[in-house]
Order: sequence, then C-alpha cells, then structure tokens
Amino acid sequence: MKKYYTAAVLSLLSLPVYAGEFVYDYSAVVDGFYGYTQYADKYRHLYQRNNTPVSAEISTSIGYEFTNNQKISLGFDAQAAHGKEIKDYNHGDWGENLYLSYAFGYGELSVGQIYNAAYQMAVGAPTVGYFRVNNTPMTDFISNPNWQRKGKITSYRTLNSTYLNTDADAFKISYTTEEFYNTKLAVSYTPDSYSEAGLINKHSRYDNRSSYAVGLYNNLDLDFVEVESSLGYAYNRKNNQEISAGLSLYRKGWTLGGSYRKSFTTSGDYALNITDKENMPYYFDGYRRGQAFNVGLSYEIGPFKTGLSYFAAYADKTNNRDSVVSWVNRFAFNKYVSIYLATSYAEYKGDKVIDESNRGYAAVGGLELSF
Repeated sequence: MKKYYTAAVLSLLSLPVYAGEFVYDYSAVVDGFYGYTQYADKYRHLYQRNNTPVSAEISTSIGYEFTNNQKISLGFDAQAAHGKEIKDYNHGDWGENLYLSYAFGYGELSVGQIYNAAYQMAVGAPTVGYFRVNNTPMTDFISNPNWQRKGKITSYRTLNSTYLNTDADAFKISYTTEEFYNTKLAVSYTPDSYSEAGLINKHSRYDNRSSYAVGLYNNLDLDFVEVESSLGYAYNRKNNQEISAGLSLYRKGWTLGGSYRKSFTTSGDYALNITDKENMPYYFDGYRRGQAFNVGLSYEIGPFKTGLSYFAAYADKTNNRDSVVSWVNRFAFNKYVSIYLATSYAEYKGDKVIDESNRGYAAVGGLELSF
C-alpha cells in the first residue's frame, strides 16, 4: 500500500503552485449506550440481555487552498470501540483511515482508504444520527449470526447493506465530477478489494482481487418536494457483480427514502465458499448472491428527530434471511450533547441449527458527545 501513497504524494507535489492559504479542520464524536434485549426462549442462553457498547471517532484534515479554487488536503480518521458485536475495524477494536484529495475545476480526485464511488453517491432510507439503517448497530443489542467478524472468524451469509460496501474502505483511487445538471458521476478502482471492514473474508480465494465501481447521483428541487436519487454498479473481479438504486423525498421536515441492492455471480467467478470448521475458520459468503432493501420515514423539527426504518436481506438458494425494524429518537440539547431512545425488533434466519438463527426485541438509551 505504501507505494500507492508515495505515488499519490509525488503527483500532488508536482502540481503547479499558486498563492493561497492553509486550512485545518477536525471533529470528534463519542457514543455510549445501554440496551436490554428480550430474546425468544430458545435463544436466551446464547446471547447477553444487557449490552453497553461505546465508540469514538476522530476526523481531521489539513489542506492548502489555492486562489484559483483548487485544494489539496490530507485526511485522517481514527475509530475505537468497546462492546461491539461485530468488530469491523482494521485493527480489531480500533481502526484508521488515511486519504489524500485534490479538488479542481473538473471535480475531485481522492486516493487512500475511502469507500467506493457507488457507496459515496448512494441515497436510501433516512438515518437518525448514530443509528444507521444499513450495517445497523442494532446488532450490538440483537446479535446476528449471519454477520460475524471477530478475530479469525468472518461470516457474511447475507448482505448487510443496500449500499455497495463489499470492498469497504480498502485502498482505492476515486474520481468525482463537478455537478452538472444537478448530477454527479463518480468512478473508483481498488487494486486489492480485501478490507477488514468489508464483506470479503481474508481466507477467501479472491481476497487479493481488484474491484471497480461507478456511482451516479442526482438531486432535484421540484418546489413542493426535494428529490435525491442514485444508481450504482460494482465489478469485483473473480468475486461478484453488484447493482444498487436509491430514492429519497424531502418536504418540510419529513424524509421518505429507500434503496435496493442485488449481488450476483457469473460463470467466471470463483465458486461460493463452504463451511470447513476442521481446516480453517468458519466462513460462508452467501452475500455474493443475494438481495437487500430498506425503506424509512423520518421527521425532524428543531433539536428533535425521529425515524422508523425497515431493512431486509436474502441470500439466494439458501435459508439465510434478515429483517430489522427500528424506531429511533434523538434530541440535541445543543451542538455538543444529544440523547437517544430507540427500540428494535430483529429476526435472523439461518439453517436448521439453532445457533445460526436469532430473534428478539431491544430497548436502547444512550448519550452522544460531539466536539
């Protein structure tokens, strides 16, 4: 990876130099929650009822703005967590992202640990702060056997998002155009699509394969309603192909949105992995051929926001299914302190073995600090 960063830095340093000024920005968010889960009787002995996940993220950037509207910036993000059910950071309980960007008259070029073009352009069901609809943190309270990443165990038997996140924040090169006719186009290339935060298992046969993605975003103000839409496509070499679409409508504090994703393989891709508990860690990549969709409605007035959402995922030719319903409320006392109250019902189906399925309700409360 170092050779890619070196090449990027040298390229940026070779650009023409104009007068300008240095700029710096930073932000930090700390979240802490308590959740009580009521599992169905047959699952009670497998999972905890009381959960207290804590997470923190710091984002910083330093750049140089030229007088001709060009800008070079270096960004660094760091994440840390405790009590998470799915440890998807690149160093276990913590992770980091480093990336360079160059904005100019024809768009923006980015290099580093970033999400692909289709992911960046995607729209869908509205979120309420910390509680995303995709890759939902509700799994910290209602465990999902279909999504696992702990130590040497990696298992994604279904898609966890309607956005194209198979390669997650693996190193990539991405270009986004300037907006034209209310539309943006983005493309990205990933030399090695494996990422500790992505769906690809490091024990898979395609962990060092390249990936390509394209995303399209459009926004329209129709006076009576604001409309956002997106389309995405990804080609993950020897792994699979994916398509996505999303739509969001906004009017006077109300937001209604949803999105859809389909993942499929062709004859040139490697065969699906199978369970082999004796010779290597357990894994199963059913997400490679499946579908996911979400839909949600939110309302925001002043410091208060509430949202109801539904997420579902299905793996083709298997019994693996997921469905999550969540109702989240957030109240911001000021720009620094917010509180959450949320409830959720989730049902995860696997094969006939009991520990490959789960179902339960959760009530969650928590505090968020922003700096």
